[in-house]
Amino acid sequence: MMKKVMIFLCAGLFVASVFAGEADRRELQGDLRNVLAEQYGSIERSPLPSGVLYELAAPISDWRKFDGSTASPSADFETWVQIAHELRRASLVEIAIPEHAHWRELRSQASRDGVIPIALLVYEYQAVADSARGDELFIIENGEIAGVRADLLKQSRVFSAAVLYEKIYHGSSTRLRFDADQLILTNLKERIARLEVNFDDGRGFREVAQTGTLEVSYTSTGAKSVLIRATLESGEILHASTRLEVISLDAPPPTETWQLAATNLYQGVQATGEAYVYLSDLNPVLTKPMILVEGLDLDNTRNWDQLYDLMNQQLLLENLRALGFDAVVLNYTNSTVAMQANGFLVEELIAQVNAVTGGAVEGVIVGTSLGGLTTRYALMHMEQNEMDHHIRNFISMDSPQRGADIPIGLQYWVDFFADLSAEAAQSRDALNSPVAKQLLLYHFSSSSGGTANPDPLRAVMNNELNTMGGYPQALRKVAVCNGSSTMQNSGFNGGAQIIQWTYRSLLLDIDGNVWAVSNSVNTRVFQGGLNYIWPLPDTYRNVNIAPCLSWDNAPGGKTATMAELAAVDPGYGDIVAPYPSHCFIPAVSALDLNTADPFFNIAGEQNLHEMSPFDSLYFPVANQDHVAITPENAMWLTNEIIGPLAAPQVVIKPESSSSVRLSWPPIFAATQYKVFESADGATWPLTYTIVTDTTALMGIGGEIGFFRVEAGRL
Repeated sequence: MMKKVMIFLCAGLFVASVFAGEADRRELQGDLRNVLAEQYGSIERSPLPSGVLYELAAPISDWRKFDGSTASPSADFETWVQIAHELRRASLVEIAIPEHAHWRELRSQASRDGVIPIALLVYEYQAVADSARGDELFIIENGEIAGVRADLLKQSRVFSAAVLYEKIYHGSSTRLRFDADQLILTNLKERIARLEVNFDDGRGFREVAQTGTLEVSYTSTGAKSVLIRATLESGEILHASTRLEVISLDAPPPTETWQLAATNLYQGVQATGEAYVYLSDLNPVLTKPMILVEGLDLDNTRNWDQLYDLMNQQLLLENLRALGFDAVVLNYTNSTVAMQANGFLVEELIAQVNAVTGGAVEGVIVGTSLGGLTTRYALMHMEQNEMDHHIRNFISMDSPQRGADIPIGLQYWVDFFADLSAEAAQSRDALNSPVAKQLLLYHFSSSSGGTANPDPLRAVMNNELNTMGGYPQALRKVAVCNGSSTMQNSGFNGGAQIIQWTYRSLLLDIDGNVWAVSNSVNTRVFQGGLNYIWPLPDTYRNVNIAPCLSWDNAPGGKTATMAELAAVDPGYGDIVAPYPSHCFIPAVSALDLNTADPFFNIAGEQNLHEMSPFDSLYFPVANQDHVAITPENAMWLTNEIIGPLAAPQVVIKPESSSSVRLSWPPIFAATQYKVFESADGATWPLTYTIVTDTTALMGIGGEIGFFRVEAGRL
């Protein structure tokens, strides 16, 4: 009990109770709640009538600043969720604020249905007065909490708003909604009498219903500030602001959307999803299918608009539609379930496409990131069960065929700070999802002994893939990687520090430092510390990893995890990222090369194709962002999707005594034709004439007697 009392003595300075451990925090809150209820009959009649004490939660969001004044800062989604998280933690009573997972599900739903919720928090709370010392707040008798000093407390209010999904793809007709019961969260005894919003659309403030959907029309793209003004019954006016980003005024909609549910379940899990059919303007019905399979979407907020943007980099999607391809884009409802479950969903989609086309066309399927694995599984399962998939070409786009990497030090970082931060808690939940455990080469939950290991689920998945035969056989297999083929690292060396967070003050020290693994020396990959003024309990964690394969800095498709972490305001000091990105999909994994060397010299290997199950491999010189479509790989992807061009059937007619007219039907996807001339039809010169039409006037005479036409692309 004395330990708990000493923790509370620092309330109002820095929130030691939060860092003392979740069990201690809850026990302390229970003791305080019981004392106040016993002395005053209820919390409502105590010096803490709101039941919320600011100093009981680490104020990462610094929610005192969101006071309803005109100077109150703007909140984005993550800040708003963190405020809600801290209000829950600071409350002595049951509080009507759902946990962070609830808000992330609403965010995911908004990205799917295009109706954007706006959420409000209006909460009264108590805090230690600015002129008071936190260690004077509690009355201590015989080492026990005996009460609080009401004269040291002040009543305050937090008012904050956020759009739950910020990216708008249909700015000309943006739909937003309020809900007084579900989205306006308050403990005020008086209600909001009037709600006004300025959506930054040129119309200024307008009164809006507290429950209902409204439409806002933007005439320009870019960042928009949403200003909210709430008038209480007493006449007091509260101010809040949030923001959204108009990506497009009118993104193209899919032609139709199919709802899918896998026929086969994996360990009791039935995967579901949507397929967006986007027909070519040349086709009235699905005619030439090109299936595109989504990758890893940890917060499940990627839907048609986001996937269209991702897959139309370098105008790849629209250029293929112009040629006559129909896009069929798969979106998992939940990409974090086991890979095999979503593999069965891919199988369901292939079967649906074949049902529509009658299997008359051999299609192409492109799996991006995780989609390369789910597609591989689906095609193998279909072949194993003698089901015709009618796929002629399977393209694996920077997919983790041999695993993915998130630095294990970063994994320990989010685990250490998960109780403190809603965002860190969400990241830890994602790391502990089935698919993350299957894909990651090193997982923090299996590496506590100082040796970096994968989760056991990874071996289970690999064994199943190998038992099924490794890869589908009755088609062409192509792999694209975004990692360097010339052994270039990801910008740093093994063992380098990749996150720096050190905060020092009289009352609290914080450390949250991360290093990359090393292949040569035992390396500290995480140093976490929360050091309070004596005699408060401190929390430390140091993680050392023995020499291991250096995936963190290996050549590969990059992701900017460190830069994203450094962009977060932690409330105490600054998080610094010396390097923005790490290897996410190693190049040797994307190409599924039979080597354990992360730095294998891909470009220098003479027999590269013998090391991979793929028939064709694409690799750049330098590292690129994960699943980036570049001008170079866009051209390569286009040619692979089109496939070999048909041979023109040439008709020759005399034009004059010295010339003939060659003509042929147009060849699908051809942009030019090479016309060769030969005297005997057996020996063909290397020279040729290029034409862009489907006819050519050729002179005859001398030894010219034979012509050949080849279709090609610029």
